[in-house]
Amino acid sequence: MPAPARFKRTPSQIKVTRGGRVLLDSSSRWSHDVDNAESESFVEDMVVIERPIYTQNDFDQGFDAGQRPKHTALSWMKGKVKKCECSAACVRKTVSHHLPFLSIMKEYNIKKDFLPDIIAGLTVGIMHIPQGMAYGLLSTLQPVYGLYVSFFPVILYFFLGTSKHISLGTFAVISLMVGSAVDKGLKDNNIVLKTWNQTVDNGGGNITFEIVDNSDEVETAKLMLAMSVTFIAGVIQILLGIFRLGFLTVYLSDPLISGFTTGAACHVFTSQIKHIFGIHTNRHSGVFKLIYTYIDIFTNLPHTKPVTLIASIVCMFILVIIKEYINANPKIKPKLFMPIPVELIVVVLGTIISYFAQLQEKYSVQNVGDIPIGLPVPNLNAFNYISDVIADSIAVAIVSFAISVSMSKIFAKKHNYAIDSNQELLAYGSCNIVSSFFSAFVSAASLSRSLIQEDVGGRTQVTGLVSSTLLLIVLLVVGPYFKTLPNCVLAAIILVALKGMFKQFADLIALWKISLFDFATWLVTFCATVFLDVDLGLLVGVVFALLTVIMKSQRPYSCLLGQVPGTDIYRDISVYKVAKEIPNIKIFRFDSAIFFANSEFFKNSLYKLTVDPYQLKKMQRKLDKRKKNEKQLLNLTIDSIGSADIPIPDSDRTDTLTSPPVIQNSEAKPPQFVSQVPTLTDIHYIIIDCSTMSYVDSMGVKVLQQVISEFRAFNITVYLAQCKSSVREMFVKTNFYKTESKNYLFVTIHDAVVSAQLHQWAVTGESLANTGISNTAGSSHEIDLDITIGEATSRAENVNDFNKSNGVRGIPQQDITSNPVIENTHI
Repeated sequence: MPAPARFKRTPSQIKVTRGGRVLLDSSSRWSHDVDNAESESFVEDMVVIERPIYTQNDFDQGFDAGQRPKHTALSWMKGKVKKCECSAACVRKTVSHHLPFLSIMKEYNIKKDFLPDIIAGLTVGIMHIPQGMAYGLLSTLQPVYGLYVSFFPVILYFFLGTSKHISLGTFAVISLMVGSAVDKGLKDNNIVLKTWNQTVDNGGGNITFEIVDNSDEVETAKLMLAMSVTFIAGVIQILLGIFRLGFLTVYLSDPLISGFTTGAACHVFTSQIKHIFGIHTNRHSGVFKLIYTYIDIFTNLPHTKPVTLIASIVCMFILVIIKEYINANPKIKPKLFMPIPVELIVVVLGTIISYFAQLQEKYSVQNVGDIPIGLPVPNLNAFNYISDVIADSIAVAIVSFAISVSMSKIFAKKHNYAIDSNQELLAYGSCNIVSSFFSAFVSAASLSRSLIQEDVGGRTQVTGLVSSTLLLIVLLVVGPYFKTLPNCVLAAIILVALKGMFKQFADLIALWKISLFDFATWLVTFCATVFLDVDLGLLVGVVFALLTVIMKSQRPYSCLLGQVPGTDIYRDISVYKVAKEIPNIKIFRFDSAIFFANSEFFKNSLYKLTVDPYQLKKMQRKLDKRKKNEKQLLNLTIDSIGSADIPIPDSDRTDTLTSPPVIQNSEAKPPQFVSQVPTLTDIHYIIIDCSTMSYVDSMGVKVLQQVISEFRAFNITVYLAQCKSSVREMFVKTNFYKTESKNYLFVTIHDAVVSAQLHQWAVTGESLANTGISNTAGSSHEIDLDITIGEATSRAENVNDFNKSNGVRGIPQQDITSNPVIENTHI
């Protein structure tokens, strides 16, 4: 294939005819500017088009244009009813759609998929144990409730989910949001969580214990609040799925989610500092709670428990070394059968050391405490606090879905399968509703576990069944052995797991280089989440993101277009220096729909880049005043010379020529006693490129009518080119055509340009060669002008605006029906 050749301008042929008569036949064509002799033999591809000029009305009538199909809720229902069949195949299809595991398992290959799923399931199950306990503590509940979240939703998602690779269960941000909702619920119901310090002498020194009120009343209230949040979140997700509103997640952009999760990670980090240092801090909620928490932390730092701090540092050191330098090492990783389960190792070692060293009794190291054996019985008290947590539940439902479905789409794209967002909503909602009756809180996909599951070879959600089996063994047998597990070990696991979220600060640098709006969205969402609160931060982020969309659409880019010489292509003259404006014509493009929020900006941009009618009005007043003064001067001169017979030319006189119009290369001189009357503007036509306007609302139509009317007052004709069907439909609904002609809408910009140039010739007799008319590159392009000239004549006769315009422009009126004669012009 030859290299792309550069082009240079050489003569080519352009032909314009009327009724078989040649009106314009100039020369120009494109040829290759080749760099070597071999390229000269390359024959360039040509585009040769010969057709009439089309207005939109002519085009629609000539090609039998129909109405665009309308998509309404009623038509959607009718379509569903027509497709509904009471057959076995239809039932199987419906069941398979809502139970995706049937189609997945139908294609399941036991030889290829079963062993990788077993290995991935065991690996993820091992991760579930420490993370479930840690994030259970993060939600202000007992650690065992985190294990319930790692068990029940995972089983349900196997049957209902469409993703093959995400790991559902506990997630730091969601656990934090649930904990925040629980704290608010306790405060609203005047349930106070009391804590106090108690100091005892063990013979070798004083030991201070932090005593927490874990009475049944407080723990039950916290659990009921968490269950209520989970139930409401599930109901919301179910409703969104039923009404097929999965597309709403598009309003949660990647910068917004990144800024929000990074801000939430700061809250998670702060909540675990007290466990790392072994100190007591008051729980705060609401605006600026992070600041108040850090005030408490720095106030209580002198009371740090050395053994707790040392244990935390050792655990974090082990976690970082193994996760970063062994599991993630590209040289060592391929040699490992599976990633080293360092979190589980740290949990087991911490439990054993704490038990034998009696860390709680001797050094006041807080432990997890009793973990009940067995599965929880169904609890129907999830409705007790629903009215207190609705607002928080909405935020939790949306965030959990957005995070989970985003992760699902990443893996689906990587492994080439489809994700149904609406079915995912039904799956997440079902998981939350059912698990809320079994003492679990809201679940979501975990980034770390999902990456590990996919990395070790997990193929389907069979991995979830395997991990749930492992969790079941822990709940039925192993749970009580974690009684002496220090809380600082779980806190260390959480802090190290946050590393991936804090890496999102790098997104800020990248967004600064890419888009200022995305950068601002990330920063505003992050700051609002950190300084206000998690739920308020999400709300502020969504509102700000929508404002950026409004700002972009309210002040879009606008420009003037010029013609690429020798073609019918029009481009931005500020970008393409080769594009040239056509004399007496301005082509305006507005890169947005026109609606109530940007209609005024559209008008101002149009006036700024073309002609400002308000300035023309000022010029007209000055011109009228000048004419009045000159007339007074003329009368004064006549009176002074008495009845002398001096011929005075009438500046307002107009003659209608019945002979063929002739344009000569000489210019008429103004009368001796009257100065030359200047023209207000040399722009006679404005073409608005509507190709970028996806729709126009009623306010937009009014503004279009306004600018057309204001330009018409100064004999400037406005054409609309490339209007979409939605825009034309709005014109019909708003009675646009009662005041404006359909003949001013054109199929393409080039049709409008050629029509304007021929219209100008028909009215003024100006040579086409002087109008800069040009055609398709390298082609002999013949245009039939019979219809166009007739339309121009009709418009001039019916509207009769051109008599006034010629008077202002200083152009003699002509009979546009006569055949033109162009002198001193080579054709």
